[in-house]
Amino acid sequence: MPNTMKHIKNKIETIFFQKFGTHEIMIFAPGRANIIGEHTDYNNGFVLPFAISQGVFLFASKNNTNIFNIYAADTNEFTSFNLDAAYIFNYGWEKYFHQSLLALNVNGFAGINLVFGGNLPIGAGISSSSAITSGFIVLLNALFNLGMDAATMVDKASEAEVGSGVRGGIMDQFTIINSVQNNAILLDCRDNSFQYIELHLEDNNFFLINTNVKHSLVHTDYNNRRAECEKAVGLISRDYKNIGSLRDLSLSDLPSISLFLEDKLFNRVSFVVEENNRVLLAVKALKENQYTKLGALLNESHDGLSHKYDVSCEELDWLVKYTLDYEIILGSRMMGGGFGGCTINLIKGYPDKNWIAKLNNDYFERFGLYPTIIPIQSSNGILNFK
Repeated sequence: MPNTMKHIKNKIETIFFQKFGTHEIMIFAPGRANIIGEHTDYNNGFVLPFAISQGVFLFASKNNTNIFNIYAADTNEFTSFNLDAAYIFNYGWEKYFHQSLLALNVNGFAGINLVFGGNLPIGAGISSSSAITSGFIVLLNALFNLGMDAATMVDKASEAEVGSGVRGGIMDQFTIINSVQNNAILLDCRDNSFQYIELHLEDNNFFLINTNVKHSLVHTDYNNRRAECEKAVGLISRDYKNIGSLRDLSLSDLPSISLFLEDKLFNRVSFVVEENNRVLLAVKALKENQYTKLGALLNESHDGLSHKYDVSCEELDWLVKYTLDYEIILGSRMMGGGFGGCTINLIKGYPDKNWIAKLNNDYFERFGLYPTIIPIQSSNGILNFK
């Protein structure tokens, strides 16, 4: 474990001891990066994510009551509720714990004391909410001997997040629970089949640039995009051929579909179909060590996300465009639900200090705030954490 993470772990453990005594269980839930395959998971498509070394620690113990005492170490916030209050919906971080309990059915639980904290920036598109939700469900599974397997925990964590207001797919939860270090996951979100794809990046690296523009997907057009895709499925099934999801379409279907779908819906459909194809091409590029090709696919993905799916923003577009003049950055795109958050970048080597300084200066002059560069590595998920 990197020294920074050891420091965070020790900090959270110390806080728990000061507040509640000795803990019974510790869970580490990593964040998630996604190489390519955005907004495809809830369309039953392909994604190519991996867990990262940054994440959230959760320390807990039973307290022999029906009260849940939960302390957020990073924000110095505390909540306490009995199991009946798990049915109360609110928009703070507490909702992830409440909705997890509802997904598991609160009957039969006892109260616990819990402290959590880590180094995942909120609203950056690296699944801080999914890390909390997935980590909490895995923790409860172990603490109360619930006997859930990995697939069930993924389903319950996904259900909890949908209950929290975001109609996403299972990519984040699946990745956070199942990842294996030095691998990405090619996940087929239609049937949850998957394979690990080894990341032999040679001297290439992924890193994130955080716009530091915060977003809450509950309050953006994220859910509208899913609704638009569902509307398109209905129209295509009525006027072209019966499909269960946009995953059932191929590139060859697009010319026919363009004849009867309005432009906005066609753009949504064509992006998803093209993005699914890009995921498979990205896997091929990784297996064949074609990193320039992989970078080009990232750029194509961002272009589609910005102009066809309309989930980018000025800051994300600016960052991607900025990297085009930097030769060692092979590709860049927005990552996550959109409307803020991070870009993911494939770079040959590492960005030099002069370029970082210039980026900081230019970004501040344009937007009045500084970006944050976040190095990332493929790491283990919760069930493989060491």
